[in-house]
Amino acid sequence: MERNDFIKSLGLGIALVCTGSCLSGCGSKGSDPQPNNPGGGGPATGTTANVDLATQILSIGASVTVNGILFIRTAAGNTTSSFAATQAVCPHQGGALNFIQASNFIQCALHASRYTTAGSILAQPNDGGTTSALKVYTTSISGNTLSVTV
Repeated sequence: MERNDFIKSLGLGIALVCTGSCLSGCGSKGSDPQPNNPGGGGPATGTTANVDLATQILSIGASVTVNGILFIRTAAGNTTSSFAATQAVCPHQGGALNFIQASNFIQCALHASRYTTAGSILAQPNDGGTTSALKVYTTSISGNTLSVTV
């Protein structure tokens, strides 16, 4: 074998090895972990959360998080229509959600996604990502206890 042929075959061999390594490193396998989406869909099915209306969320705009559910008082009175209940973590990347009373919306502490108390999106995250609507839960009242069961 001549020197030029040897160098050409060696170069071709190295190129094939490098290409194969690159492609196998970029491939996906069924066992590969899925992208990180810690926000998920809220608390697990079967989760129950209770709020004592005699001591908690007494004023309009007050909010509290219990068992992964954000409770918000939206109006006076102790009827179910006076409250909203949503998941307490942002579906984008799992940031804590807070009710901003002065602006009447729910906001993510991580990337400032904003939502209505009905769960609709008002603003996408400020990191360039996208979010989805919040899960909203049906409330019930028995005596002074506001409850949600997911």
